[in-house]
Amino acid sequence: MIARRAARLALVAAARLALVAAALLAGARPARASSGEQTASLSWVRLAGAGACVGARALAEAVEARLGRAALVSAARADLTIEGRIEPGGSGGWRAVLAVADADGAVLGTREIATASPRCRAIDDELALAIALMIDPSAKLSPGAPPAAPSPAPLPASPASPAPAPLPAPPAAPASPRAPQVIVQRVLIPVPPPAPPPPPPWRVEVGAGPLFGLGLLPSLGVAAALRARLTPPRFWPFEVGGAVWFPSEAATGAASTRFTWGEGFVSACPVSLGSATRLAACAGVRLGALRAGGLGFLVDRSDERLTAGGTLDARLTRRLVGPLTAGGGLGLIVPFVRDTFYYIDAQGQDREVFQMAPLAGTADVLLGVEFP
Repeated sequence: MIARRAARLALVAAARLALVAAALLAGARPARASSGEQTASLSWVRLAGAGACVGARALAEAVEARLGRAALVSAARADLTIEGRIEPGGSGGWRAVLAVADADGAVLGTREIATASPRCRAIDDELALAIALMIDPSAKLSPGAPPAAPSPAPLPASPASPAPAPLPAPPAAPASPRAPQVIVQRVLIPVPPPAPPPPPPWRVEVGAGPLFGLGLLPSLGVAAALRARLTPPRFWPFEVGGAVWFPSEAATGAASTRFTWGEGFVSACPVSLGSATRLAACAGVRLGALRAGGLGFLVDRSDERLTAGGTLDARLTRRLVGPLTAGGGLGLIVPFVRDTFYYIDAQGQDREVFQMAPLAGTADVLLGVEFP
């Protein structure tokens, strides 16, 4: 009897020790989230210059200490996804941005926390509090210390042994005031569209050189020409310029007639191919004044007439060095006004001296500069 009673007491004592050890081990593990409590995954990034700030593990431990439970899990098991980053502030201090999204990836809200302190760890508590409230806005948050392990439940008394004395209960912690709720909402901030880039500037090319004409004067005409090409940002290039023709004479026996001519032109260039080497086609009009004067007649007289015509040019221009350019062109001129110059001989007959050809041609060689 004595041996059986001693064996029974030994079994009861071993069972009590096993239960006490199991309860202590259960209290030492961090509490898992119970049903109905939200869980979240935390992604935390320290941007350039913020290497000394709080790390992801230390921040996660501080959040769970605030909530008093293990609320941070992997992204595959989380109800919420919280992403955050910290970086140096623009005018000193530090700036952290938090964003929370649901399981479908829809952003529920954002929160920005900034401090003017030179120490980036100065906002650790604010970060932990903000993340804890994003996970459970209605939680009774602790001041940041991890929760105490629950005390083991008393073992049932054996009928053959007296009941053990209950363990003294730990002193109750003072109730912390309920943390204020933080309402996270999405606010659309209108951002003005970016200003359009400024239009490209006008390009100007100015050139000068000799101009040769056939059919415009009694003989092969030579002129000094000045031509400017203007390229606006949103339209065809156009050209303006002028020419002063050297005097040309038509002999009529012992007498002669001298022709001098000056003109200006304007053309539009709807076809322009290439950049460093450019081929262009232009069409426009020419206006001028042709002056004729007799030399060696019985009565020397002079007269001046308006000239007008349409022009079609093909031009090839090549950029040489820097802004320096060289080029040439061929043109066709159809005169609108073709006056006939004549004199009256001794018999009273009209003698024609000169009339412009119905179709004249020009060729020029120009050196120029281009801006910008």
